[in-house]
Amino acid sequence: MALAVILALAAINGYSQDIKPLENTNDLEAIKDGAKGSVLLVNFWASWCKPCVSEFPELVKLYKNYKDKGFQLVFISLDDATDIDKAVKPFLEKQGVDFTTYYNKFAKPEDLIDYIDKNWQGAIPSTYIYDKSGTMQAGFLGTKNYEQFESEISKYLN
Repeated sequence: MALAVILALAAINGYSQDIKPLENTNDLEAIKDGAKGSVLLVNFWASWCKPCVSEFPELVKLYKNYKDKGFQLVFISLDDATDIDKAVKPFLEKQGVDFTTYYNKFAKPEDLIDYIDKNWQGAIPSTYIYDKSGTMQAGFLGTKNYEQFESEISKYLN
């Protein structure tokens, strides 16, 4: 009975969003290594970025539809660290994100940018797709829809 009450309260009040800092390239390597054997989509976004917010539900839907089919999604917020608790966590909870997400805490943002893609200028939304071996296969700048994301990841799921 007590467990049922706790679960009911958790459902009413939401859940605690797990969001971790990315501080260096080792953190990024660990994410990629942990996803080996799955197709990995990494999305860079920010809560203040209207195009990012617009495409966010498309990515959450993609995750829900493919998470049991060898697909992993990683969100990396480029919000200022001071906005994580007041803007990012509530947004993620509202969107129904129930998996670990990350925020940029690199000392030099250009180190993160260069590690991901030396041709990337840091504009968002920006999305990168890695195949099951961990090799980057595609990169997109700007807003995409569900069908565009689905078409890309489908190439690497089989």
